[in-house]
Amino acid sequence: MNTIIAKPILNDQQIKDLEGKYLDESYIKIVAEDNTIILKPDGKPLAVFLKNCIPSNIAKEAYYSLRKAISKSNNRGMASGELPKDLKVGDKFDGMTVGKITGNRFIPLKKDGTLSNSPKAKAVESSVIGYADRYPRIPYCRTTEFTYKNFDTYKSSLPYIQLISELFKKALPERWENQRKQWELTNEDFRMPNTVFSTVTVNRNFRTACHYDAGDLLEGFGNLGVLSTGTYKGGYTVLPKYGVAVNVQNCDLALFDVHELHGNTEFIHDKPFERISVVCYYRKNMVHCGSAKEELEIAKNRKVGDSIN
Repeated sequence: MNTIIAKPILNDQQIKDLEGKYLDESYIKIVAEDNTIILKPDGKPLAVFLKNCIPSNIAKEAYYSLRKAISKSNNRGMASGELPKDLKVGDKFDGMTVGKITGNRFIPLKKDGTLSNSPKAKAVESSVIGYADRYPRIPYCRTTEFTYKNFDTYKSSLPYIQLISELFKKALPERWENQRKQWELTNEDFRMPNTVFSTVTVNRNFRTACHYDAGDLLEGFGNLGVLSTGTYKGGYTVLPKYGVAVNVQNCDLALFDVHELHGNTEFIHDKPFERISVVCYYRKNMVHCGSAKEELEIAKNRKVGDSIN
């Protein structure tokens, strides 16, 4: 395992200015393409890259399962990137009428002509599987829609996700243990079995703009696997503050600090390709979930939009 100590190359203001923007390869000073651990100057882990660590049969099964989960989403926020510069109020965009524009998000009009309560980002191919915690608009914990409706397909992806958890344990045992403790305290109805994860985000050919992952356990770590077909270049996952990138290809795994700003470079290809990125994590508020039965009662007795105590 190679070890690299990375030093910051951008200051806080430069990082702030990159939020919601796309990165190019000029931000890369170090690329991890073989087994590598990258540390911050204080010795804390920034990233771990594990090359070709997933057996091809497990990856193939997961690929055919997880690609079925992907749908269009307008809920990826800053990661979706900037809206078209010529977009204006009244335009039709992603099948909705734009009522207001605020940064990288727009607020669509409802049928009655009033503004929606739900801001939208540019549509991307991205879905969430596993379990979701409470938030103001949906104040109860729940099984995600795909997992609920396609439970057998979800189960067929678990060997891949469970192996990622095992590799995480070997690579960063302290961070894995932090996550395991919270996972153990979470009701078993909302845990992905034999892992330290509650939730997985699955993306297809999604070049993320610079963003932070919200809601993940701070003391844990992000886990990014890739399942792909066809040939492409680029698509590096970059942590621009340190000039560090990981080149995650089929059957590889990258662990990295998702609380550092990160995004992808452009995908370069001349033939069709498919890159399914699989981001496994534990949502920190899952520990507050009751049983599935208790959460269902909350869903029955509370209206969407109610606040959480």
